Amino acid sequence: MNRRTRDQRLQEWYRHARIGLFVHWGMLTGEHAADPAGPDLCYPYVTTEAFETATVQAGWNAQRWVDTAKRLRAKYLTVATFHCDLGYLKIWPSQVPGSPCTQRDYLQELIDATSAEGIRLLLYITRAADHANHGGVQWLDRAAYCRYKADDSVDITTSTGFLTYTMDVIEDVLTTHPGIDGFWFDGYHDSEEAQTVFSHIHRLRSDLILVRNNFGMSPVDDEDAMSLEDWGKVCDPAFDFAGATWVAPGDKEFAFKTKADWFYLGDGHPEWSTYELNYQHEPDNATIVRRILSIAGTSWNAHLGYGPKIGGDFPKSLESFTEHFDRFMSWAQESIYGTVGGGYGEGGFPPGWWNDGAYGVTTVVPGQSIHYLHVLSAPRSRHLVVPDAGYPVTGAWHLKSGRALSWEQSRGGLTIELPSWDDVELDGAIIIKVTTAEALNLVPQADITVIDGSMVSEHPAVNLFNGDYDSYFQASDGPWPKSLTMHLGTPQNISGLCVLQPETGPVRPGGYMSPPNERIREYQVHVSQNGVQWGKPVVHGELRNQRGLQVIRFDPVPAAYLRLSVLNNYGRTQTFKLVRVDLMVASSADENGCFSRD
Repeated sequence: MNRRTRDQRLQEWYRHARIGLFVHWGMLTGEHAADPAGPDLCYPYVTTEAFETATVQAGWNAQRWVDTAKRLRAKYLTVATFHCDLGYLKIWPSQVPGSPCTQRDYLQELIDATSAEGIRLLLYITRAADHANHGGVQWLDRAAYCRYKADDSVDITTSTGFLTYTMDVIEDVLTTHPGIDGFWFDGYHDSEEAQTVFSHIHRLRSDLILVRNNFGMSPVDDEDAMSLEDWGKVCDPAFDFAGATWVAPGDKEFAFKTKADWFYLGDGHPEWSTYELNYQHEPDNATIVRRILSIAGTSWNAHLGYGPKIGGDFPKSLESFTEHFDRFMSWAQESIYGTVGGGYGEGGFPPGWWNDGAYGVTTVVPGQSIHYLHVLSAPRSRHLVVPDAGYPVTGAWHLKSGRALSWEQSRGGLTIELPSWDDVELDGAIIIKVTTAEALNLVPQADITVIDGSMVSEHPAVNLFNGDYDSYFQASDGPWPKSLTMHLGTPQNISGLCVLQPETGPVRPGGYMSPPNERIREYQVHVSQNGVQWGKPVVHGELRNQRGLQVIRFDPVPAAYLRLSVLNNYGRTQTFKLVRVDLMVASSADENGCFSRD
């Protein structure tokens, strides 16, 4: 087998998967009378024999999960049973003793069922040994593992010993179940340790996708994808999980509890400590759709946490969402699959707050002039106005119905009229398909030269034009204001800037491990014909505190030089960074009126 690189692994399937189904199932699964997070926790099953008997009686079948994945349009299924809360259960006959394993090979049944439908399968691996004795049951058998290793010094109830045990489990399952497509790692917070483990696994199988539950630390070399969890995040708007993070688009996923807890624990009781968090305020189906779309709009995968019952069927609340999303995707999937998030360096309209309280994300088909505006919060008026970012629009359609929409383009904005926005509340979103001309109203980046030398040497201005989201320009340290001065070569009528910044912090402060938000706040733009005389600013304002591309508009003005001055940022630091900047050339609509289509 040829050794694959990270990019080859991701490109094969994970990068474009968009939706995954994350199933938690094991010894804790069942109806609970006592608080599962309290001192009186009682596991429904304490032996694998009792567990297997219950699955037979309830009619467990791998196809139940696969059918649900298909209805969700999920491209991968992650199975969490080897979990510290689930009895460290191996749902396959294992040659490595140390935690419960079944005689029935549920894992192979899942591999067979998923592969038949073209769905990939990942296996969850925990790093936590702290529930070795949990709910009154000793789940980790140190003595049995010591006999297996012929080494009495290994203690799998300790962090070091448990790592040794999990590596043996991984190597064994790869031998006995070669159909596995990868692993999902939880608790691997030590980056040096994670890299050691992941590089070892990739030496065994370079095709495996390795995902690490990662709260924003830099990914290690052999970490194929970061998984960002909803825990400890502060969202604004409440459904926008992407806005609660501080990492770049692409090659990541957001894992979240779809409804209730990660595990099926029954209907919940008001006296439970997690009742309010997991049961009392379950999101409605439309809200979950908005969450998924906010994730897709950042070119991430949405990893939907589902807790099945012991027989593999799902509770009514999850089944209700599956039905809802199945109907939604019957017409909406073209706006998710085969697209990338708009406004993150690969084209597309700007996401975020639009007009009259409207909020949304955008997607774009790479290499084509097809865009999708996902309206997640409706405007208060009949009109949606989105900055055009230099795109000449040729058409707009209501995706669900297919009907052409009335639209107008003028002064750098695209205005679309809808008689009703009710479907935003009903479905979770209204999606508008937009087509554009190939030629953008932008100054070619090859014609722009940065003449301001006040920058950090490791982050030079050339990074603004290299097409790489992970590199950026950074102004030199020192007090505000800071500026970026550009020469256009030949004078042109300029009507605005498209500004893309790194994602340095969450939109709202707070949340676990969140760094400061260094997005630009107050700015000024000056123009000049000779680079010496600048005059008054052509515009002075504030950028919104939001992710992705933002547009600064002003009346068309002739310019050979343009200077963007930044007066402060939202995090009150002294940092000014940019990933990309484009200069907008005044179009005929800017200077002579507007273009429209009824």
